[in-house]
Amino acid sequence: MTGETPVPAIAQQGDAGRIVTDHFARTPAGRVPFLEKVSYGFGDAGGTVITGLIANFLTFYYTDVFGIAPGVVGILFLSLRVFDAVSDPLIGIMADRTMTRWGKFRPYLLWTAIPVGLSCFLTFQSPDLGHDGKVAYAAITYFLLSLSYSLNNVPYCALITRMTDSATEGVACQSVRFAMVAIASFTVSVGLPIMVRELGGGDLALGYRNGVAILSLAAVAMFLICFLFVRERVAFAAAEEPPLRTAIANTLKNDQLRITFVMTLLLIAIFNTKGGAALYFITYVLNGGTTYQAFFFGIATIGGFVGSIVVTFFTRRFDVRSIYIWVNLILVAGHVGAFFVPGDHPTLWLGLVGLCCIVLGCTLPLHFTLIQLADQYGEWKLGMRSSGMSFAFNQFFVKLAWAVAGALISGVLVLVSYKAGAGNQTPLSLTGIRMLSTIIPGLMHLLLAIAISRLTLDRATIARMTAARTA
Repeated sequence: MTGETPVPAIAQQGDAGRIVTDHFARTPAGRVPFLEKVSYGFGDAGGTVITGLIANFLTFYYTDVFGIAPGVVGILFLSLRVFDAVSDPLIGIMADRTMTRWGKFRPYLLWTAIPVGLSCFLTFQSPDLGHDGKVAYAAITYFLLSLSYSLNNVPYCALITRMTDSATEGVACQSVRFAMVAIASFTVSVGLPIMVRELGGGDLALGYRNGVAILSLAAVAMFLICFLFVRERVAFAAAEEPPLRTAIANTLKNDQLRITFVMTLLLIAIFNTKGGAALYFITYVLNGGTTYQAFFFGIATIGGFVGSIVVTFFTRRFDVRSIYIWVNLILVAGHVGAFFVPGDHPTLWLGLVGLCCIVLGCTLPLHFTLIQLADQYGEWKLGMRSSGMSFAFNQFFVKLAWAVAGALISGVLVLVSYKAGAGNQTPLSLTGIRMLSTIIPGLMHLLLAIAISRLTLDRATIARMTAARTA
């Protein structure tokens, strides 16, 4: 797994079932060129444009721009996850059985680029259809966005298993990936409020439509860059691709993967809860306008960028699992403490957000490295590997986390009798908004630390997995 010995161009059938094609045989095992790591990062940068719009703006857009009641928004988010429970595993199966001249997972970035961009643009339209018509329109467009995003992101996440088998290179790829994600997140979170103001001329609906159109086009371009410049150099023999029932059963038998699914649910729910509540928090607790929103989101995303780079220095010395536990425990203390910081110190809050997001930025490279290792663990323990299926189940929990976060935000807003507009806020509604940005994410970080502690993917286990693969 260290990737320091060359791999023969055509491996024997018994060599862990792997082959490496002649075209990439010149590349040392597991090594990924830096420019290819950047290109790989573009794939998730494009995805982050989509998820950033969903996490940071869609709930606020539905309630305060499109005019849908908060409770209805929560029901909408949850109900569509029933479909994902069926569609995402099917997408994983389809990806595992795909083989083209471009590879197994790469071509999905080409095939889905335009559908994802178009469905995102349509989601942020605001036709005048009456309340019921608006709910129907939101349900249809959000469904199309969710489906096209899965068709793009499930194969993308599995792509790393075809790029390298090295844990060290895996962390490096994920670190570059999430540095790119931070840049994309900065572009969305800072750029969209400015575009809404400048391109809307005081009309929020028009501003969102024009701003999202630009960002959707950018996402399409990023997907295509990833497709063009990333290569699949590690392949698995066709005999390793099991029947449908066996693939599902083996995925669920992998106890380490099952734990990572819970971890994914919690981590993405944290990001989406904080992101979805941020505009409410900035607008009504910190009394910030468009300029302050840009500073707030900008500092947050810069912090995430720094964290995604810094974490690689720790992984060279310490166990990935242990680092991830401690990162979450630090975030528990930070979020709980932040609840008691008054909202009338907006400059102080910018500093706190920056510190928090540096630590938070460490989580994603660690998280996806552990998912990759859990996928490899399944091959080690069960003798069979279905990366598309593994990441499909993970993707389902990503979108379940979207729904949980959306329902959580909507539920809290309903409980505190939230009404749009600064003049309609009460001490109760402001407390609820504060909790969505502090106490509630802090409790989820605690649950995440507990889940990570159940993993056995420490250095000793990884060393045994490496020895078995190279024997």
